[in-house]
Amino acid sequence: MYTKKKIFKIVSYVIICLSTLTFVTIPITNVESKIFKISDIEISEPFDVKFNKEKVINRGFSAAFKELTSSIINTKDRPKIKSTKLDEIKYLIESFEINNESFLEKKYIANFNVNFNKKRTLNFFEKKNIFPSLKKNKDFLTILIFIDNDKNQIFLYEKNPFYENWNSINEKYFLINYILIDEDLDNIKLINDNKEDIENYQFGEIIKKYDLDDYIISIIFKNKNKLRILSKFFFDKKLKIINHIYNDIDLSDQMKLNDLIFKTKVNLEDLWKSNNLINTSLKLPINLQLNSKDTLKIINLEREMDKIDLIYDYYVTSISNKNLNFKIIFNGSPKQFLSIMDERNIEIDIENETWKVK
Repeated sequence: MYTKKKIFKIVSYVIICLSTLTFVTIPITNVESKIFKISDIEISEPFDVKFNKEKVINRGFSAAFKELTSSIINTKDRPKIKSTKLDEIKYLIESFEINNESFLEKKYIANFNVNFNKKRTLNFFEKKNIFPSLKKNKDFLTILIFIDNDKNQIFLYEKNPFYENWNSINEKYFLINYILIDEDLDNIKLINDNKEDIENYQFGEIIKKYDLDDYIISIIFKNKNKLRILSKFFFDKKLKIINHIYNDIDLSDQMKLNDLIFKTKVNLEDLWKSNNLINTSLKLPINLQLNSKDTLKIINLEREMDKIDLIYDYYVTSISNKNLNFKIIFNGSPKQFLSIMDERNIEIDIENETWKVK
């Protein structure tokens, strides 16, 4: 087995040999596993005669696993991993480090960084019949409208409990960055002018003011102690709509309001994740060829492939005096692969069975 550094040394050595007309074919496996990195997990424990550092580390592992799964697993799939044992979690971990250890007021405090082996983790999810999502952050323009039907009033900014508290409810594992619209009087007028048909209003006059193509519109309807939240989720020119009803709601109760905002954000997170699912059951083999003497292009290709979560694995199958051949296992379609390569300015010739990097 070879580490990444060894691979580059081998490739360099082979290229040197080829310059002297020596023909070499070496199967090389890339074993530098890509990782899911979870950072800054803070764990504290009373520092007394019962203190056991191993137990503290295990708590760090469990907390990191919870944060990882919260960021890439849809809510409906959480019950499938609820009973995951510590030994199973440990098997998924590639490495970890402990930072900022301190002993304050008879308490041990430390921060953990935990790296989960990507391939093992994806295999684990596949066995549980779970498609995880790409861990992909995204900005969304966000419009929050509060309609109090009891008072026949509509609120966009002031006296809108969702707008006023939205950004205070957040979790490290949330992937959506909500860009709330500015407090603009013209926006208030537009909303009031269209309040009779607000569910069907397109909001184009507001959205066009901002340099964001994707947006979220949540309209909260209050009828006495019942709340209906209608959310429009627009991404990549496609619209999804979700509707949730909550009973016995008291918005004057800050804890209940916070919980309601949290639930709304989780629903939106699930929508975003559903756009970025990794189909781990689909393992498309791709043969990719490069000029074996173009060292910089080889290194750049490997560097870029390491960043692509949909690449399950890749390795070098052979090297000749002309070509270096990769086998890539891709969790997606050929069209997706080519699109991702194009985004990274890697041009590929697909005329033959073995594709070539130009």
